[in-house]
Amino acid sequence: MNHKITNRLRAAALMAVAFATALSFTSCDDEVDEKNRFTFEGELISGYLENNPDRFSHFTTILSKARIGKKASGNLLKTLSTYGSYTCFAPTNEAIEEFLTEQYNLGLEGERTGITSPDIEFLSDSMATEIAMNHIIEMGYMTTDINEGAFPMSTMNRRFTTVEWITDSEGRVFPLLNNSARIIEQDLEKENGYVQVIDGVLNPSNKLIPELMKVHEGFSIFSEAITVTGLDSLLSIYEIDPNYDNTLTGPDLDSEPSTSPYPKEKKQRYTLLVEADDLFRSKGINDYKELEKFASEWYGTEAMGDYKNPKNPLYQFVAYHIIDRQLLYSSSTGPGGFIMENYDNEGYSSLVNLNQKFDSYEYYETMLPYTMIKVTKPYTNEQYKQHIVINYAQEAGTYFANPKMQEHLNVIVERANVTKEKYQGLKDFDQNSLNGIIHTIDRILIYNENEMAGNVLNERIRIDVSAIMPELTNNGVRWDLSKPGNKVTFLPKGYCKGFVVNNDDTEVFYFRPHPTGLGSYANYQGDEFIVEGKYDFKYRIPHVPAGTYEIRFGYPRGYYRGVCQFYVDGEIAGIPVDLRWNADTDITIGWVPYDGLNEEEIKENDKAMRNRGYMKGPASIVLDKTTGGTMRDSEQAIRKIIGTYRLDKGDHWLRFKDVSENATGKMTQFDQDYLELVPKAVLSNPNKPEDIY
Repeated sequence: MNHKITNRLRAAALMAVAFATALSFTSCDDEVDEKNRFTFEGELISGYLENNPDRFSHFTTILSKARIGKKASGNLLKTLSTYGSYTCFAPTNEAIEEFLTEQYNLGLEGERTGITSPDIEFLSDSMATEIAMNHIIEMGYMTTDINEGAFPMSTMNRRFTTVEWITDSEGRVFPLLNNSARIIEQDLEKENGYVQVIDGVLNPSNKLIPELMKVHEGFSIFSEAITVTGLDSLLSIYEIDPNYDNTLTGPDLDSEPSTSPYPKEKKQRYTLLVEADDLFRSKGINDYKELEKFASEWYGTEAMGDYKNPKNPLYQFVAYHIIDRQLLYSSSTGPGGFIMENYDNEGYSSLVNLNQKFDSYEYYETMLPYTMIKVTKPYTNEQYKQHIVINYAQEAGTYFANPKMQEHLNVIVERANVTKEKYQGLKDFDQNSLNGIIHTIDRILIYNENEMAGNVLNERIRIDVSAIMPELTNNGVRWDLSKPGNKVTFLPKGYCKGFVVNNDDTEVFYFRPHPTGLGSYANYQGDEFIVEGKYDFKYRIPHVPAGTYEIRFGYPRGYYRGVCQFYVDGEIAGIPVDLRWNADTDITIGWVPYDGLNEEEIKENDKAMRNRGYMKGPASIVLDKTTGGTMRDSEQAIRKIIGTYRLDKGDHWLRFKDVSENATGKMTQFDQDYLELVPKAVLSNPNKPEDIY
């Protein structure tokens, strides 16, 4: 059996025992009560550490000093003696001594480290807490569960632990964590998780992105550009609401027995796509002034030299490299990857749902107003299929609307180990800052409106609704891999700035990916964005190139979906739409199975549905791996055509209002799966009709 599944089953069983005996423990809130302990037959993580003082006495001291709640007696050593499932990265005594000495010496040189003595006895409780929480994940993982990238869940300190596999001079292979510590003893299984013995202390950078950029000599040109444009101020935002209370629990989702906690954080994070100095210099660009001159060829010459002016070409160049959320290289290494890739959790598998016969993709807005990038894993192109590609060109990466753009499309996002080996001044590349992540790219990235409108984004743009709101990615909500039982997150009013709730009866939930099927729920990426109550809400439509688009709403029909009135930019869009699954909507939609129909009859049914304002779900999304059945085979998976609208530069809003008359005791549960924005040019091209995928 898969070790990760085994460990989760053990964790679930322990939780069940704990519940049955009326025990309660919250690791982030209060002390661990002695009566809350569980009697284990084997060795606990805490016991293993305490039973090996010659190796871990310093670490147990740190864990004992680490305070986890309001009551002084609560500490992390006690946490590791309780039921649950943990990964504990345990640094040796030698590693901690070396770390304390190094940090103390840096402090003498004027750097703020928080370490005032190389003697562990003088380590403050606050620093012990900081160190300890960087070494514990609240889920047990073996190294065999981990692909190169990062551990799937963040540490208790809300930081991801990056992983790459290295080979020493003797040919031995080790996992290297955070580019600083090797796992020298792997997967020591204990009753409540796994111990990974490491030869260094995990000390993720507490620098903000602009500060971290300055540390690396190989980023000097881009780092200077960030500073002179004033975009360093934007990239220094981290704490949004210092009074945010993550201990609150929202109302329960009516269809789900699990509780609905608030998101764990409310922080702002970023992704910065960066060209290394070596790449710039290979193109004759040696400083930020020469970079401005290069950028002016694409962004115009207005406000030249006025670097902090948003119309300045250097400012625009840098802004297009900033994404308003933290994106890891891959979602298989944790929530919030560029695309959903190798995601496998509790019965949901992206390898089944997002069939690799088709490219996987996602769209993200940048900090250059009214622009977005397209991110693709091009499984259908041998040249690029192993890479994450920015602005992947049409026709398998070979077509360009503007020949000059050929060097600036199909931009590959480079893995951290590639960056360290490839570029001067980046041997010690640390990509993880306090408020985001840095990725190098292999080509100079620019935005060209004509190329994007006529090529990259001249396609059916399908966006999962949870991808529209960056807050879900930034705070570990989207594609959550947390403990068993917490499947639903409640989103309090005002949590997402691009999502507006118009009344007090609207309750908003995120339901992490779970199994889909032809006879059950049909969802694009396995997750659900659910609104309950007499809802009335709106969200901003993602910024696309100016033009005319058909707007479509993808949803799974259900018995309690209610009746929705759509609005676009405040104007009523057609008549109310019955989202329920009943005989009346069967007739209205006109869906029929195409088994036994010939090709012409299938086309006729598709046409008849379009005439009614509906479409079947996409054939590229597999729901049943046994039969190969797709959303197109599911009577539940429907696309509603809201209408055709002109989307010029500026903000455009899509509003949803429940106009149904609910019977007493009945809930209204609105579920949007994805949004489609289809350019008119795609719909009206007789030589290349829109496909069924």
